[in-house]
Amino acid sequence: MSSRADDRLQDEHAAIDRVLGGDRNAYALLVERYNGPLYRYLLRMVGRTDEAEDLAQEAFLRAYLSLASYDAGYRFSTWLFRIGTNLALNRIKAESKVVSLEGLHKGGERDEPPSELSDPSDESRPDLAAERAELSEVVQRCLQELPPDYRTVVTLRHIADLSYAEISDSVGVPLNTVRSRLHRGRERLGECLEARLPKEDRR
Repeated sequence: MSSRADDRLQDEHAAIDRVLGGDRNAYALLVERYNGPLYRYLLRMVGRTDEAEDLAQEAFLRAYLSLASYDAGYRFSTWLFRIGTNLALNRIKAESKVVSLEGLHKGGERDEPPSELSDPSDESRPDLAAERAELSEVVQRCLQELPPDYRTVVTLRHIADLSYAEISDSVGVPLNTVRSRLHRGRERLGECLEARLPKEDRR
């Protein structure tokens, strides 16, 4: 682990110790550090900004209320994303049941650096805003079509930037299962993008 990563980890542990010691304001450091990444991850999982915001707030609240049970052997982000993942999957399962009821009524092996999926919040290139928004929408639709197990690991890897080991800890499955789901998820995502993107956007 790099010295910078060590420093960040020490900062987090110090903040957690202060929170547990009664300094509620110390939790702001953790919220500020991970609110953006957690929100972007949840947005890719559930597909709607209002739900992603609600789930992010709930994840931070649950983490705060359960902070005494936090295992310092893990990064705080890994634990937080595990909470967020469980909340998102529960929301997806609940919505899938609603959809089903409505339907009845209506008749890679290496831990390589992650490639980037288009981020809907990235406005660093205004001249390409419309094109990026369209691409982001296509990516989002394709992600939503993935089975939740595949969507979770693909999004944790490419949006949350977690390592394979961190994904394994967050999701609670063996490393080989993470690799397998990532491989299949990427394949299915690629097939969807291939079918939906204009030829000039396929790179």
